[in-house]
Amino acid sequence: MKANLFYFLLLIIPLFYQKTVFAQAVKKIPADKQRLTQWKPEKGQYYFSHSLVYEYENKAAKTKGTIRIYLDPVSGAMCFLKDSSFMQKGKSFDLVIGFPNGKYTFYGTDDAGKKTRISETVNEMKPDPETVLQQKEDFATYCLPTANKRTEFGLESMEYNLGYATSDTKDKIWLAKTPFSVYALYGLEFVESAVSLPVSFDYMHLLDADRLITEFSSKDTFFKLVRFGRDPYTAITKGYQESKRED
Repeated sequence: MKANLFYFLLLIIPLFYQKTVFAQAVKKIPADKQRLTQWKPEKGQYYFSHSLVYEYENKAAKTKGTIRIYLDPVSGAMCFLKDSSFMQKGKSFDLVIGFPNGKYTFYGTDDAGKKTRISETVNEMKPDPETVLQQKEDFATYCLPTANKRTEFGLESMEYNLGYATSDTKDKIWLAKTPFSVYALYGLEFVESAVSLPVSFDYMHLLDADRLITEFSSKDTFFKLVRFGRDPYTAITKGYQESKRED
């Protein structure tokens, strides 16, 4: 009986701690006046008022640079441009727009010069209750908070030692609560189309939708949020014709 109670406390105490450290409410980012006139998905027009900018280094691939991801804080929609996010890792696409509900649309030009778009849905972005519970348990098990905190760009981040079930390796990860969903960023790792970021944000299995990675450091990879704020961009997708993805 005592042993069962001990293991129960080992699980519940970290979960309680995670809730208390992020207890402070995060203020929502209101829609600006431009969104009221420029957010028109039905007309093939998407307005993004903010952007997330990361500096990264992929030591294994011997690459470094900057990633810019445009964001609509109201819906959590994100826009990834070829020139500033996925670069050479998506040669056939010009931009990608993703939503927290798992829907992604890829816009590009085919060999004949025709503008096409391909839609894909990532079902992992809508986990069932059992998966959500496992996610929280894994977070409490493998993300161990340190005493380090910082506030940048209006976001309070906390540092964690990130462990793994199959390795004794410990990486450093900083996380911030956000007033918008960040799953459109994490879910990009699951799409089958040929698009990927220079570094991996594959942490949906571990993180809630409102937990943004603001810094990550491992033996082979480093990335850090170096800017978050207003950076208006309007994506015009009118003229792209729907095309089926080739299996």
